[in-house]
Amino acid sequence: MNPKAKTGVTVLVSILLAVALIWWAMRGLDLEKTRASLQEANYLWIAISVILGIAAYYLRSERWRLLLDAMDHPTKSSHAFYAICMNYFWNLLIPRSGEIARCTTLYTLNKTPVEKSFGTVISERVIDLICLVIIALLAVLFNFNLILQLFGKVMSVRSEQEEGNYFFVVIIGALLIFLAGCILFWKKLKNLSFFPRIKQFLYGIRQGLISIFRLKKSGLFIFYTFLIWVFYFFMTYVIIFALPETAHLTLSEGLYLLLVGSIGMVIPASGGIGAFHSAMRLGFEVLGLGGDVGVNFAFLVHTPHALIALVLGLICLSFIYSEKRKKRK
Repeated sequence: MNPKAKTGVTVLVSILLAVALIWWAMRGLDLEKTRASLQEANYLWIAISVILGIAAYYLRSERWRLLLDAMDHPTKSSHAFYAICMNYFWNLLIPRSGEIARCTTLYTLNKTPVEKSFGTVISERVIDLICLVIIALLAVLFNFNLILQLFGKVMSVRSEQEEGNYFFVVIIGALLIFLAGCILFWKKLKNLSFFPRIKQFLYGIRQGLISIFRLKKSGLFIFYTFLIWVFYFFMTYVIIFALPETAHLTLSEGLYLLLVGSIGMVIPASGGIGAFHSAMRLGFEVLGLGGDVGVNFAFLVHTPHALIALVLGLICLSFIYSEKRKKRK
């Protein structure tokens, strides 16, 4: 299958998955009641959430610059911000494509090698995974019973789809066979024409991971990381004040909702559409507020930020195109 066809299939599958998940999230709901609830929401809190989201974009771009500096590839603030916006923009269209788009954008703007910038992206992902684990631990610590109930609810849904377990067994088996083949035929693989390119790419990733330990401003990196996740938390939490049904929720329950939303966004649907809404429906059912409130909340959190990713992406595309034209002249 050629790359274009593969991309097309990926987009189609992710869209179908998003549609299926939206259908699952919306099933059995009173659509007229949902529309009325969304119209009556306090949009001041949504505006605050959007501002926090844009600020998180900027903080991510500045944190990324620290890693790039550590690899002796200094980058303008504007270039890093454009690349971050491209990351979120392309993730809306093609799941998991944003990281590559970010690196290729930076290469277009200032010729930073893709393999090296991709290494720094992996470094960021490692750091963010650690932060998510900390969030999960805090959520479990303050909402242990809720997490147990959520786990039980997810398992009850999975029990209706037992055949899904076989899929994971096949994937794990295929990975083990692939690794065994690489070990057995290592010498032959080293003689293949494309092996040096793979080696160079892996070396760039390794250098990117090492860049964490070469940071000249490690304190600033930690501060940016802390602020990013504080903003992520409040991006979600302030939306509870937009609906009268959720205005009583506490900070600890906000941690629970952040974890639920993060789990939903892991599912490879286009831009998290449907996946985030389904996760919030389950999460709010566990809170005892009903799936309809969860879906309304999900729309108020997800839709504005998806629109911001789309709008900022299109604006940055025009800036990138403008810079490319200036360089050609």
